[in-house]
Amino acid sequence: MAQEHRRIFWIAIAGNLLACGSLLAFVYLTLLLMRIAAGVETWPLWTCLGIGFLLTGICWKLAKGLGSARHRFWGCLLNTGALAVYSLFVVSIATLWFHTTRRLFLVPAGFQGDLFVVHDPTSSGKGHRHHLRTVYRFPNDGVIVVSDPAPSFFSDRYEYLYSDGHTIEIADAGPGTLPNTAENRANTREVVTYFGRTIYSGEHPQCPVEEISIGTRAFLLAQRTESPLPFVTLSKLCEK
Repeated sequence: MAQEHRRIFWIAIAGNLLACGSLLAFVYLTLLLMRIAAGVETWPLWTCLGIGFLLTGICWKLAKGLGSARHRFWGCLLNTGALAVYSLFVVSIATLWFHTTRRLFLVPAGFQGDLFVVHDPTSSGKGHRHHLRTVYRFPNDGVIVVSDPAPSFFSDRYEYLYSDGHTIEIADAGPGTLPNTAENRANTREVVTYFGRTIYSGEHPQCPVEEISIGTRAFLLAQRTESPLPFVTLSKLCEK
């Protein structure tokens, strides 16, 4: 009976370490992908975290019934290490959440093309707070100039704004590049945002410009460019 109890305990410990390792691997991959793409799925992180906390509780309970002090010591040591990783992850996510800038961009209904957010510290333009988000409204030319600094961490949402005041959320194209497939080239109905990036001009280093493309998948594929905006264009945006 004691041997069976010990076997179950170490299986639970192994599962906990596997969940911990998977969590760390997913964190690394998520951070890596977020550098090159938006819309990265984070559900594997929360799944590993939930399983890890569950197995940690099970391991603590099983440890109480172990007869061997040596097995109990090493098992509890490994379990404590995994718990420390989970706790650090939760604290880091909470800290990141509190330091994340949440923004809502209202785009004129039907707009397709590039949107630009010019962060000019001398501008009088600012977004206005609404609940947990700062709201910005794009004019018809798709360029807004604000004095708000470019955020390091942000969670953005884009919505089409219609003349009667109602809005429709615009989805993201998803992680990775927008594949040049026959299906996407024929998609003239689904409007998405794609490839947000922040660009700095050599002439105006204190005036970063955020760029985001918006349109149907067919439109974005037709307009897509791999090169950043020329500095002359950035200069004109910063001088608006």
